[in-house]
Amino acid sequence: TVGKVHTDTNQGAGTHTPDLYTYNSFVWTLTGNITLGNPSTEITGMSGVFVFIHSGAGRTVSLSSQYRTVGGAGLTLSGAAGAVDLVPYFVRAGGIINLGTPQLAFS
Repeated sequence: TVGKVHTDTNQGAGTHTPDLYTYNSFVWTLTGNITLGNPSTEITGMSGVFVFIHSGAGRTVSLSSQYRTVGGAGLTLSGAAGAVDLVPYFVRAGGIINLGTPQLAFS
């Protein structure tokens, strides 16, 4: 099946929780530093991608407890305004979402 893409051009400061049941890919323009909230809609085996577009300045994305990164290092994104970063994800189990290595600074 073809998954839906959630596009939002104003992801301002605060916690933003993806609806993984409705969407599998997210194209978010960051207008502030955000925290990626823990979803309650994930199903084991789901996968997709987060596309973060930095608006006005380099932004940060902090992670809530369900997200796991390589080596537990957290998520480091581009620091430049206008940068586009891709972060793949895979739901390994209920409450465990593995994030792949970010692909940074697409133009």
